[in-house]
Amino acid sequence: MMSKKNINVLSSEFLSFVFTLIVVILVATYLYFIKFDHNITGFFRIGSVLPISPYLHNTKLFIYQKEIGYDGQQFLNLALDPFLNHPETLNSLDHPVYRYRRILYPLISYLFSLGNKFLIPYIMIGINIISISLIVYIMGLHYKKNEFISPYNSLLTLCVPSIWIVLSLGTSDLLSSLFLVTSFYYYHRNNYKLTALMISLGCLTRETLLIAWFSLFISSLVENKHKQIRYLLYGIIPPTLWTFYITLLDLPGKTRIDDNFGIPFLGIFHKLVNILTNGVNVSNLFELYMFVVLLASFIIIPLSTIKNNKNNLLIQICNIFYGIVFMFSSFTVLGYYLDYSRVFMDIYFLMLFNLNSIEIYRRNFLISSIGLGSSLFLIFYS
Repeated sequence: MMSKKNINVLSSEFLSFVFTLIVVILVATYLYFIKFDHNITGFFRIGSVLPISPYLHNTKLFIYQKEIGYDGQQFLNLALDPFLNHPETLNSLDHPVYRYRRILYPLISYLFSLGNKFLIPYIMIGINIISISLIVYIMGLHYKKNEFISPYNSLLTLCVPSIWIVLSLGTSDLLSSLFLVTSFYYYHRNNYKLTALMISLGCLTRETLLIAWFSLFISSLVENKHKQIRYLLYGIIPPTLWTFYITLLDLPGKTRIDDNFGIPFLGIFHKLVNILTNGVNVSNLFELYMFVVLLASFIIIPLSTIKNNKNNLLIQICNIFYGIVFMFSSFTVLGYYLDYSRVFMDIYFLMLFNLNSIEIYRRNFLISSIGLGSSLFLIFYS
């Protein structure tokens, strides 16, 4: 994923990578020992409602009583049996046809652990830790090309509340965001093959990265990058074949499109009504704060890209597509900060990718705001 050149261990981007790795390991250690009582399964927010994986029956679990569980539970179930060998694995998934699309994160967790059931959850969290650190590294490489932005500003990635949310929930979003950031980095460097490879892997990790694929495709059309278009078409073949294979499997469940999306702006309207009617309390104020910070990140990208328009075309296009998805999102997606902060996490990375075009006062205000959100989550809500 990195350049073939030797990595300079004293470079700003490498030092930022090491610093990030240390910080994230410390946070993960805190969650493991303090929040989850020495139990690695606490990272996956396993509920007491849905059936658990047959491979967890003899395991001491950290269970959230009277909760349905969270996406991390589904990814753990798949990682323990990515080839669906055990008949009870399907029963442990809420919507197998939907969950099985996001195969890469559970699959590589299984492969890296050599199929060892004990190691798999640790490997999954390890992948998320490395993903955060590599996102910072890639951001550092991107900033290094811009003389107005210090490569150490890549550490501002740690302000994004979504990375800590995903780390504590054990989902695939950090890995998919790593592929998105890396594909955009290589796109700007005109590395056609690696751009296509990274976004292809991203689509196999989380199907919503098709948004980024379309953004790359349209940006390539506008900028007459015909060779890039060809490789992007090659890159979409593996996710397409995987989707076709899932169709042949005829797995049970729903794709959840109807649940997650609906009439434009209706979900946003329901969200605002819900906030206004829930009264003045700490949880509701935090919910409002996180929602407003996300909206501000959406808005600041087009405001900042009026100048330097050509160089930021890809960022603008991707933000528009994500904005359309946001408009059509239902209350199922927008109802809880844990959900929309994950689903639209890449908006924060688009904003950071575009940092050099944002006026300093806007940049400082927004970074401070999202950093406060991260601090509040880690202190009070993780």
